[in-house]
Amino acid sequence: MDLSAKIAATRDVCTSELRNPPLSLIVAKLETAGLRSPRSVGLLRSVVAAQDRKKELLSILSRVGADPHWTLNELAGIQRVLLLEVALVNLNRLATIPVHLSVRSMICDEFQSFARPSAQDLRLFQPESNSFGAFSKIALLERFPAGEFHWEISGFPRSWLFKVPLSALPKVSYFIATRLKGFAPCFFPHMATRRKNPLILLEKECNRSWYRIARSVEMQPDIKGLVVSSWLHSADTFKVSPHLSFVNKPFVESGAIVTSVGEADETAGYLIGSALRRKLYDSGKFKPTLGLILWSRAQMIRWALSHPELGED
Repeated sequence: MDLSAKIAATRDVCTSELRNPPLSLIVAKLETAGLRSPRSVGLLRSVVAAQDRKKELLSILSRVGADPHWTLNELAGIQRVLLLEVALVNLNRLATIPVHLSVRSMICDEFQSFARPSAQDLRLFQPESNSFGAFSKIALLERFPAGEFHWEISGFPRSWLFKVPLSALPKVSYFIATRLKGFAPCFFPHMATRRKNPLILLEKECNRSWYRIARSVEMQPDIKGLVVSSWLHSADTFKVSPHLSFVNKPFVESGAIVTSVGEADETAGYLIGSALRRKLYDSGKFKPTLGLILWSRAQMIRWALSHPELGED
């Protein structure tokens, strides 16, 4: 299916779901209160920015005269309505945004998942879920899916220079000045929210993600490169989980900066999916740090062009 056909199919799916119960009941209440699109963009931003997301959702519900004792599934319903309203607005922009074709197709997949989530994915729409923040940015076209990884536009915070090991600071500073040629804007990747198997990473699928991200950099001349900060890219992680070291292979091959930037917080996720990491962490033998990657746009594009097989979806 070509992109124009997929966009049309996505529009049909999203529109159809908003016209059918239970979402149509929420749509009708928003319509009566004058809160439908284009105001849905502002509503979605207000929910994402709120410190207490559930409280903000209940506030919106009170404005439309809804029952304040809605269940979690019903609260998830209003989030899905907001996501779908915003997705429909931004479908009109999708054909022209400067990202790789496969990324635009994946955005359509995400929009369709808002309309028809699997039973397993429905929990991701609960008010307390961090996933909703990621979904919202995708709907707003501020976060972009690339397979195993997503990315947003951010940069390298200057405060991180004080967290880089002193031995690595000269090369990091030199790289920022001469290769990145500035601190921002850069792509900043995140682990994908919806993954087929959240406990398994495959080298080929990770490389396909980096390929899509690199080809998207090629289409955006203002982007200076990619900045990564995660326990997943730390040498300390690879000491206890050497099978994950492939995630840094494209960066090492390209001559990117690979170092660390302080300790990893306990909530970072390094204890998920590995009984061994948890055991070593509890015994004090695993002290997780945040890996730091700086990958210049020239390095990214050169690496992607040398791996055309990764674009053969």
